[in-house]
Amino acid sequence: MLNSKFFNSFSFIKGIFYTALFVLIFLASITYRHIKELENIRESMLKTYEVSLELEKLISYIKDAETSDRGFVLSNDSTFLEPYSNARDKVNNSFFILRKATEKDTLQQVHLNTIYNLVDRRFVYFKKEFSTRYEFQDNLRTGKQIMDSLRLEVNQMITNEKKQIHNNDRIYRISKSNTPLILFSTFLISILTIVLGYLKISKNYRRILKSNRQLKIYDELSNQSQKLGNYGTWIYHISKNEFLFSENYFNLFGLNPKTTPHKMDSFRTLIVTEDKEKYQKSFEDSLTRTDAPSITFKIKRKDTGELRYLRTKAKLITDKNGIKSLICTTRDITDDYKKALLIEERNQELEKTNMELLEFNHVASHDLQEPLRKIQTFISRIEDKETENLSENGKLYFDRIKSAASRMRILIDDLLQYSRSNRSQETFTSVDLNLMLSNSIAELSETISEQNADIRYPELPIVKGVEFQLEQLFTNLISNAIKYRKPEVDPVIKITWEEITASKETDIADNTNRKYIKIKFADNGIGFEQEFAEKIFNLFQRLHSKTDYPGTGVGLAICKKIVENHRGYILAKSIPNEGTEFIIYLPS
Repeated sequence: MLNSKFFNSFSFIKGIFYTALFVLIFLASITYRHIKELENIRESMLKTYEVSLELEKLISYIKDAETSDRGFVLSNDSTFLEPYSNARDKVNNSFFILRKATEKDTLQQVHLNTIYNLVDRRFVYFKKEFSTRYEFQDNLRTGKQIMDSLRLEVNQMITNEKKQIHNNDRIYRISKSNTPLILFSTFLISILTIVLGYLKISKNYRRILKSNRQLKIYDELSNQSQKLGNYGTWIYHISKNEFLFSENYFNLFGLNPKTTPHKMDSFRTLIVTEDKEKYQKSFEDSLTRTDAPSITFKIKRKDTGELRYLRTKAKLITDKNGIKSLICTTRDITDDYKKALLIEERNQELEKTNMELLEFNHVASHDLQEPLRKIQTFISRIEDKETENLSENGKLYFDRIKSAASRMRILIDDLLQYSRSNRSQETFTSVDLNLMLSNSIAELSETISEQNADIRYPELPIVKGVEFQLEQLFTNLISNAIKYRKPEVDPVIKITWEEITASKETDIADNTNRKYIKIKFADNGIGFEQEFAEKIFNLFQRLHSKTDYPGTGVGLAICKKIVENHRGYILAKSIPNEGTEFIIYLPS
């Protein structure tokens, strides 16, 4: 039973054709190997010829040098020295050619090294002048011995090359005798395998018909799922100018699929007038773009006249034959659209409530200033006229009242500033950050001078934003750096910037290719533990006591709100006793 299923399976048929393909590839590899062997034999013969020829040349060059040397010694004629002078260069060139030709043959390289040493010795015995006849005869005899050894090594190299040719010739004969048998066998196996595959395909034709019947069942299931999902599909075969619509696509428009023509005009007539042009343009764009966006349009159902909202998404595909088709999915999103309208209405109500809260905060802060102003007025009068009449405890309590009122004034001003920065509906304009920084430095000039602060900065870029908010951002960051200075150390603030791509920055939650202006404010102050890097941006959050470092804990909260209003990011990095770095990302 299992064998029957396997032999009737599609995997078995694929296996047959894969086997046939493998056999054909094997045949190709046999042919290729045979050709490569012939090429190797040819290259070996050429190499042997080259080596033999160059060895003969080498002997010839040495003989020329030897003859030249003897001729000069016998005749003392300098014209005999010309071959001798050129012989060394020619010999070196021959050795270069021989080493390259035999570089893969270790044995030949050994012989070649021996020849090189013998040639070198032979040149040592070349001499232009001799003091005695015995010296001439001894030189002649030694030179002959070296030349005999040299010829022996050369002959050995030539013999080795001939042996290699003999081995290659034997391999070639074996390959030549076996190749026809292998080719015939593999071709026969390939033909039998292909025939077997053809018979199996014929046998399975009936199974394909059965599968088609099952496909119809699956098609019906698809129609049911479209009805449950409230969507429909269609295909446009561009080359044939032919549309195929699913049954539920007709149902979305309130049409009868049995009586309605399968044409796009049958559906376009039901699209409301103001959306027809948009729909047509989207359809035309989809014919040329593979990434056309989805569109939402309104229709009036044919059967009920009810207004419905549909969303459609089309995609252009190309099959392996280069034929293009447009496939589309359309879904009824009327319920989702109504929910979105409800959410938008709730958001508007929430926005209205937020505006009322901001207005209340603003008014309340202003109203608090009036009684505080009177308190500070009476404090001033008591300080001018009644201070001497107070006891020591009275003076102490009076100073505390005065300090508390001053902190109250600062807190109200900071709350007003926070309320102002919390409103992000201002229109963005081009803002020169150089001007904003200049204004901030001018505003803090007295503090900068008193603390001997050094502010270093390059020329800054132009961004889109709200001028007064960006100026307040710079002012708060510079003021914060000066406030948290090290005792007895002049504050140094370094401002730098660069343009970056969001996806390359790990510190911000933006994986797009959006561009940002990254601005750094680095100081040499007291710093803080990195675990508090997020806490410091919360409203009224402080890391130090009011007596050590005065403030309300609102300044950095204002900075965060301003950066968020500009759809940017702000973060802090710090090391205790080494300084703090505030990093701002503003959209470029």
